Amino acid sequence: MKRRIWISICILLGCGAVFAIGALEDAIKTKPELTSLLPEGALLSIEARDFGSLLRDWNTSEEKRAWLTSDNYSAFSTSRLFTRLSQAQDEFSAAAGLPADGSLLEKVVGKQSCLGLYDIGNLEFVYVTRLEQQAIENTPLWQTRAKFEQRTEAGTAFYVHKDAQSSRVAAFAALDGWLILGTREDLVAGVLDRLAGKASQNLAGEEWFVEAVKQAAGERGDLRMVLNLEKIVPSPYFRSYWVQRNVTEMKQYSSAVSDLYRSSQSYREQRVLVRRAGLAAVSHGDVRTLAAIAPEDAAFYAAQASPDAENLLRSLRDNLLEVRPDRKAASYTTAPTAVAAENAGSAAMLDISIDTAPVAAKQADAYAPLRALLAAQQPDTSLEVFSSRAPRDGVFVSLQTAMVVSAAQAWDENAVRQALTQALLPDLTTGKLGVNWEKRSSAGATYLALDGAVPLYVAVNGKQLLLANDSVLMEHMLARGQKAISADGKDSVTYAALFRHTQEQGNFRRLMAQLDLAGHRGTTDQATITAGETPAFFSGDAASFSRAFSRLESERIEEKDQGATVTQTVTYQWMR
Repeated sequence: MKRRIWISICILLGCGAVFAIGALEDAIKTKPELTSLLPEGALLSIEARDFGSLLRDWNTSEEKRAWLTSDNYSAFSTSRLFTRLSQAQDEFSAAAGLPADGSLLEKVVGKQSCLGLYDIGNLEFVYVTRLEQQAIENTPLWQTRAKFEQRTEAGTAFYVHKDAQSSRVAAFAALDGWLILGTREDLVAGVLDRLAGKASQNLAGEEWFVEAVKQAAGERGDLRMVLNLEKIVPSPYFRSYWVQRNVTEMKQYSSAVSDLYRSSQSYREQRVLVRRAGLAAVSHGDVRTLAAIAPEDAAFYAAQASPDAENLLRSLRDNLLEVRPDRKAASYTTAPTAVAAENAGSAAMLDISIDTAPVAAKQADAYAPLRALLAAQQPDTSLEVFSSRAPRDGVFVSLQTAMVVSAAQAWDENAVRQALTQALLPDLTTGKLGVNWEKRSSAGATYLALDGAVPLYVAVNGKQLLLANDSVLMEHMLARGQKAISADGKDSVTYAALFRHTQEQGNFRRLMAQLDLAGHRGTTDQATITAGETPAFFSGDAASFSRAFSRLESERIEEKDQGATVTQTVTYQWMR
């Protein structure tokens, strides 16, 4: 009896083991690394753990509804980029024989999904997603496959159609619960080869891809994008449409990985940028001690390690020292006015010599002493702080700005005062009126105040130089500086920035309206814009984008320059 029981147990265990091994084999077989299914040569790949969930969340979000009815979307829909994307969409629709719209996307979206982009200009891609067989058969593509030309690759049929007018191709296939959709016949065939094990080379095996993914430590995000920057950055399309306009800076990187992690309270984007071989770190040091000086209610602050002296001077001029608007040089691309033409000259001037160049008055560089001082001090970190103040009279929003420059050696207060005086003299006075300094004290610290019409406050605190255009902001930062704790030196942060969106929305919109009124453009609303009318840029376009994402409380970024790689953590905090 016992023997029979043991035999039964052994049979059950054996069957269970066989079943478990079979289930494991099925799991391994049906869940391959998605980028290993893509042919080599992709410029970038985008992977999603659950693409369907991401799409549903976006389609049902208040942000999508608000954005589609905003001035920002209205302006975007008339842009050249939008036109090019719409043209490609229409061409693909013609090739597929059905509308390539949101309805089609909802039907071809599954859970595990991956897209590989092979040509930016022509938008050539292949898309792979995990779908139940019944869901595949319910897609409009599968139901209209009789209109496509049938091909065979690795023993599997796939379907291709080419639009004669645009030469755009639509191709798709289905195999073992995978739906493959592409704009090139060879890309769809390539995925089928890799699913069948007929091809060994793939995107996941390319050297640049392996190196990029290796540097992205940690668990893969809900969405992952891997980019071959060595090929993307030289593209004219990247230079034309890259919104950051920092192509020169991006040339130092060979690849990048960006992971998005979502929760109900925040979205976190983890980026890793891989430098080209042989290039050294750009930033050294730690900005955490300096960033702690920024007031807790500041609208925006940014702290940078290893700032360039010339860039610092430019920021000082733009934020605090320039008191006159930029002057534009006269344009000679149009015909002269009638008055100018009458004063062009006459026959009585024939004896006047014209072969001698006129004497050009030498323009002294008022900022030369300040430029030399910044260079000599060798700044190691800098901080910019911006705050806004609600108008008491309900009219104007005031902006408060401050900068802190930390150097390798202590600042000389007299040298700072003289350099600033020299810089301000040409714009303020010819008799040195309004460029005298007076001492003030607050919270146990002293600072200098300019006695003229231009608000400027300066404090020297050892190796730190503080400048502000508001005395309250200056005193607040001096008080925080006394309490700031030095960073521990571990895991140095080379850039840190924070923008408090919810706090600043009201003042931001008031300011945007003022800017448009100053330019003689009234505020607009998308609902009141007539056909063909462009919305006001500040109060319409920019402000409506803020309104569409009004639930976004803040955005924070931290960057660590580690030489071979640069890691960035961007956190979007949502309102509770």
